[in-house]
Order: sequence, then structure tokens, then C-alpha cells
Amino acid sequence: MVFPFVTAALLLSALTVYLCGLSGVNILLFGLLYFVLYFIGIALLFCAVLFIMSLTVNIDEPQKKDSRFFRNMTAFALGFMLKLLRVKVSVSGLENIPEGRFLLVQNHRSMFDPLVSLCAFNKYQLGFITKPENMKIPVIGKFAHRICCLPIDRDNARNAVKTINAAADYLKNDVCSVGLYPEGTRNRQSGEEILPFRNGSLKIATKAGVPVVVTSISGTELVKRNAPFKKTAVELKVCGVVPAETVSASTTAELSEITRKLLCDGLGLPFKENTDE
Repeated sequence: MVFPFVTAALLLSALTVYLCGLSGVNILLFGLLYFVLYFIGIALLFCAVLFIMSLTVNIDEPQKKDSRFFRNMTAFALGFMLKLLRVKVSVSGLENIPEGRFLLVQNHRSMFDPLVSLCAFNKYQLGFITKPENMKIPVIGKFAHRICCLPIDRDNARNAVKTINAAADYLKNDVCSVGLYPEGTRNRQSGEEILPFRNGSLKIATKAGVPVVVTSISGTELVKRNAPFKKTAVELKVCGVVPAETVSASTTAELSEITRKLLCDGLGLPFKENTDE
């Protein structure tokens, strides 16, 4: 994702050095200086473009379809950011993802989890369930709205049900696939176990009658500590898929146990029965 910026900066710096008629050691010194300045300038210009795009978004207007343009721009921007932070993402198990729409379930370790997943699963058109505060972040909230992310207010049962129904409608109407973190919050523990699932969130799958793709993510909790001086290896793995037939035949509590078992197995953690009601 950084390559276009680097290429443009190299071409512009080479052209500038040539037009200035520099020679000898000055070519290297000024060439490097111009490259850095052009790279920063292009990056700032790109940020300005994102900001201008965000001004066209009305976050109070319900999103009825996924915007491919905003989604591709989001994936490009996230890829660029992850490269700058020296995050190396490895993905496995993509061959297990079924065709059509699905509910993606994932453990939650860091604020970078959805950013990595949106970038890695760009072609699957994911819209994440997120906390309302994230939708209020300048630029980011507007882009999230245009790629069908939905805020869920867990402190207001009525509003939470509206979000669950809206997400199920996205799936049934082939608008996008949906991703969520049934733990409900970031797991700040050492990673020795998964937090209890909030079973109600899995109603999205049972209402829509779609498969559940269970994915594990690890390493994102180290990004803030390592970046940008040290590389961070992030592993994203598809642990298994719960077929639509099994989803439709299961209660949310049963589905929660099935998905937690797949996630625990994928992470190599002991499985414990869910305590959430």
C-alpha cells in the first residue's frame, strides 16, 4: 500500500534533482531530502482527500448499500497505516470462507483488530458492529458509516435490538457481511482465556440464517508498544465455519458455545462454558 507513495516521491525527487542540475554528493543529499519532503507532502494530500470525502457523508442517513469506492479507499488507507506502523499480517484459512454473506465472529484484543480485519477481508465487504463512540471520530466515523458499520448501544436494550435487526437486514438483503466481537469489549487479560460471549449479538446470524465464520486474531495487542521502531507480527486465522443449517437449528446460547469452542481451539486455549445469559 505504501508503494504508490514511494514511487511518486521517487519520481518527483529525481525530476527535481535533474532540473536543479545537481551533481556529485549533492544528488544523494538533496535527493534524499526531496524524497522525504515529497513523501510527506503526498501523504498529507491523501489525508486531505479523505477529509474532503468525509464531508460528503451524512452519518444520520441510514446506509442502504455498501459503497465500494469508500471501502476500497478505506482498505488502501488502512494498508498504508499498517505499513507505516510496521505491522505484518499473515492470514490463513481463507479457503474455508463460504460464498455469500456471513457473520464473522472474532476475539477482541486491541483497537487494531477491526482495522486489520477490514483490510485483510476487504473483498468480503465487512461492516463491523462497533461502539457508538467510534462513529463520532472525525473522518473515521464517516467512512465507517459508508462501509455499513453499525453502532450498538449495549446499555439501551431497545437500541441494541434495532442494531441487531439492521445488521440481519444487511445480511438478508445481500448488502454486506457483518463482523462482531461477542466478548463485547477488548480482552485486556494475558490471553489465557476468552471473555464470556454476549449471546444476544449472535441473533444477527439466527435472524438472517447465514453461516458464522469464526476467526482468531493475535498480535494486535503489541502494535502500540512496538510501532514504529519494531515490527509486529499479527496472525489472522479462520478457525472454522458454522453452516447456515446449524445456525438456524440452534438457539443463540447453543450457537455461542459452538463458536466459542471453535475460537478456543483456534487459539489453543482451554474451552470453558459461557457464563453470559
